[in-house]
Amino acid sequence: MSSLFGKVALITGGSKGTGLGIAKAYVKQGVAVAITGRNADALAQAKAELEAVVLDARVLAFTADNKDHEAAARVVSQAVEEFGRLDILINNAQEFRTGIALEDLSWDDMISTYESGVFATWRFMTAALPHLKETEGTVINMGSGAGVQSVPRHGAYGSNKEAIRGLSRIAAREWGQYKITINVINPYVTSAESARYEREYPDVIADILKGIALGRIGDAEQNVGSLCVYLAKPEGKYMTGSTFDVDGGAFIRP
Repeated sequence: MSSLFGKVALITGGSKGTGLGIAKAYVKQGVAVAITGRNADALAQAKAELEAVVLDARVLAFTADNKDHEAAARVVSQAVEEFGRLDILINNAQEFRTGIALEDLSWDDMISTYESGVFATWRFMTAALPHLKETEGTVINMGSGAGVQSVPRHGAYGSNKEAIRGLSRIAAREWGQYKITINVINPYVTSAESARYEREYPDVIADILKGIALGRIGDAEQNVGSLCVYLAKPEGKYMTGSTFDVDGGAFIRP
């Protein structure tokens, strides 16, 4: 039996892509999962998919928009009320506005990116803190190579992801006293968004693949989900304030 059996994870943006892959990895470990998303139909489909992965999987689905300032407190409260505890928080949901030159970014581009990203990450972290203190919990926030590598035409998205990394490092120092670990993952894995982008810009994807040392795009469950599992287990609980690049060697850095 997994050491995570019976624990509870809250995953924002868990109805597809990276979030759904992480949720699948957790339910296979016996973790109860609460997922959020903006589309009720996508959430229902994801819930059914997760319940098909593991017999008697415990799954909650909450329709929530990260830009809603009340969403974090509501979702955390409802998840704890239903499951009785909270052990793991995954901040994954994020609006994705890229391909825009810095001088062409609008206020809406910037505020929507930050509201759905670093501001929502902060709101979910602080809403979850009382419960994570009780369980000596785990927080994993999603960053991006677009921020670490200062990718052009990613002014809103990349800077927001770097803000999430900064917030995570500060939280790691402040919350270490509660035995809560906070880490960041920079993923490059297949998702509905990447599939759409590949259909629309196959030449761009071909160029990207040339720059990936392993020559392929990763799998959300196998590559990111498995790391999230490890970071929540006792074996992974001596790492905090770190950033893990799960990108096949796309951005090899010191």
